[in-house]
Amino acid sequence: MVAVPLIVLMGITSANLMLQQNESHDRSVSITAHNLTSAADQVLTDLLNAETGVRGYAATRDPAFLAPYNLTLTRISAERRSLRESAVIEGAGRQQRAVDATTGKVLFELALLRSAISRGISDGGLRLVLQNGKTAMDLLRRQVADLASGPNTLVAIQRNNLTALQTRIELLDIVGLALGVLAGVAGVALFTSGIASRVGANAENARRLGEGQPLEPIIYAADEIGRVAESHLRAEELLASRAAELTTARDTAMKATQAKNSFLSSTSHELRTPLNSILGFTQLLQMSELSDEDSDGVQRILSAGRHLLALINELIDIARIESGDLSLSLEPVLARPLVEESGQLMAPIAAERSIRIIQHGAHPALTVYADRQRLSQVLVNLISNAIKYNHRGGTVTISCREEGTGQAIIMVSDTGPGLSPENLERIFIPFERLGAEQTAVEGTGIGLPLARALTEAMGGQLTASSVPGQGSAFTVSLPRAPDLVHVPAPGLAPASPAARPHPPAGGISILYIEDNPANVEVVTRFLRGRPDTRLRSEASGRAGIEYAARDMPDIILLDLHLPDLHGDQVLSELKAEPATAAIPVVVLSADASHGVIRRLLADGALAYLTKPIELAELGELLDTFAAAQAQHQQAQPATRIIPA
Repeated sequence: MVAVPLIVLMGITSANLMLQQNESHDRSVSITAHNLTSAADQVLTDLLNAETGVRGYAATRDPAFLAPYNLTLTRISAERRSLRESAVIEGAGRQQRAVDATTGKVLFELALLRSAISRGISDGGLRLVLQNGKTAMDLLRRQVADLASGPNTLVAIQRNNLTALQTRIELLDIVGLALGVLAGVAGVALFTSGIASRVGANAENARRLGEGQPLEPIIYAADEIGRVAESHLRAEELLASRAAELTTARDTAMKATQAKNSFLSSTSHELRTPLNSILGFTQLLQMSELSDEDSDGVQRILSAGRHLLALINELIDIARIESGDLSLSLEPVLARPLVEESGQLMAPIAAERSIRIIQHGAHPALTVYADRQRLSQVLVNLISNAIKYNHRGGTVTISCREEGTGQAIIMVSDTGPGLSPENLERIFIPFERLGAEQTAVEGTGIGLPLARALTEAMGGQLTASSVPGQGSAFTVSLPRAPDLVHVPAPGLAPASPAARPHPPAGGISILYIEDNPANVEVVTRFLRGRPDTRLRSEASGRAGIEYAARDMPDIILLDLHLPDLHGDQVLSELKAEPATAAIPVVVLSADASHGVIRRLLADGALAYLTKPIELAELGELLDTFAAAQAQHQQAQPATRIIPA
């Protein structure tokens, strides 16, 4: 089955090679003859062009007609040499020498004619020179024709030979193809009857094995194909065992994921709700008249509560990043203003330790692709660490610059004690504080891991470098965005307590829709210091909607988790009803999800304050609203306008 087709193939190949060798020889002879003919024709053509140009010059005395003649003079030497080489190969040396001699004579006659014209020879003398040139050119034509006659005949003969050889090669290929088909049919028949069916059965079992289907029974054999079939059976047993293990692991993982998602959805609200009461009443105590000792205790409670709130936020952020639930809004963000804002925010903390914050900003239009709030969170975290782990009187340097790789770099460096190379690799491990927990420096050990995770989620990279005894540097690298021009956002600045605006005539009325009495009590006590502000609370969403439609409060404070309706449904119904659509709604909720915040603001909420509520922030919002309300009432006293 193998030897006979192989012998036939070798014979056909040998014959084919011989024919191709003959064809190559004949083609080479034909090409040589063609080259000789082409070289002779080129010499004749150039001399004809030169003669035509000189005759035109003789008739018109215009030097422009001499261009072909001058071109021929520059090319004729190379063409005569090419003709000589082709004639040597072809064995036509005698004819070539005759052509070469006549070529020289023609060039001489043309040069003589040109010189005679330039000297202004008489018409009689000019006629004689023209006649001599024509005679030399006619002789050159005959000699070139004689030189080319032999090669032309040879080319025709070789063309016929090549045609015959190609016919034989094609015939041989057809015979070889026929023999190959016959041998292939015989081989296929033998292969199919003995091997292919078993190989096909094994292939089918391999496919079924890959798709997890049961295998088809195969007749056992002791050869290689039989061993493959046996391997398939063992693989089926192993895969069945592994599939059962994977199913169990998948079910366990799905339950864990569901539990984690449930934890994420409930942790924020469940932990923030009691913190709202703790921090709310603590802020109220802070606003009251206390002794120095009590004021210090209240401040400690407030600091501890805010520290616990920050820890909860960071833990939830890390869990969201790991589960892929973190919502980011990547957009062009100006780097320099954000760096300046972060430095100003941390300046009071740095001043307590006599630490200077130095900023080296790039050009004002330097822009990166990032989530502005999350990038600010990263920078504040890095600056806070640079202050905490610095020595008194040290410096923190914040710089931003552009790199040529399409990246923008923001670096925060300090003059602290620095880190050893082994500790530098551990600082991004969650809850790893490198022994700082034994000192008075506050921290949880998850700030840097969260900063790196947020940076990577924004498509960037956070790296660290340090020199022991000199300080550390943290570098945030983010994708570069097209330059933007910074334009300060318009708006009312929050009123300071000393310049708090007077409420409009009759004060402002507030409806607080909240089912938690402690939260209502915090806001109630906070508003007692504002005698011109009236507060009404409702514990359910439906009651709040009905009261708003009936009494038309100036502003509504809305919790999201209510016993009957969800807060977003309450907001939707308030905005859908013409009577209440213009009433501003401020959401107060323990749900700090950025997706929820963006959705409710897009649905018409005036603002979104997360619990635990910063009472100062709530007061600033109410002051701004009161100021806007008073301005509208002064402009149009007969019309009640609610700012949106």
